Amino acid sequence: MTPGWRAFPEVTHVIGRAEIDRYAELSGDFNPLHMDADFAAATPFGTNIAHGPIGLQTLFEAVTRWMGGDSVPPGVRIDVLYRGPVHIGDAVTCRAEDLHDHAGDLVVTARCANQDGREVLQALVVVPRHLAPRDG
Repeated sequence: MTPGWRAFPEVTHVIGRAEIDRYAELSGDFNPLHMDADFAAATPFGTNIAHGPIGLQTLFEAVTRWMGGDSVPPGVRIDVLYRGPVHIGDAVTCRAEDLHDHAGDLVVTARCANQDGREVLQALVVVPRHLAPRDG
């Protein structure tokens, strides 16, 4: 990690049926892969999986805590690559793998994985230097 910058926090969320139901209500996404156990059982996943943004919530909470605000500020870029499904009961943990200076920005490479260490997403967070949270 690059000295002088605030440490990136580790955040964990346990994903339950309630989170999936709430997200479906908010988004209008009632895809049976998320909502219908019988349908999902016949898919390669074998069970219901969470909507993609539900697994992403750990990353956004980690970035928000790290930045010290209530939300990710304008000017911060977050690129995400989904790597695997999030199942009901998964404990998804987000942590920084690397934090370094690059071309006037602070760049965080983050990884979110479930309780078995299976990666569910990778992210690159690019923060303009003037917004980057300093240590102390």
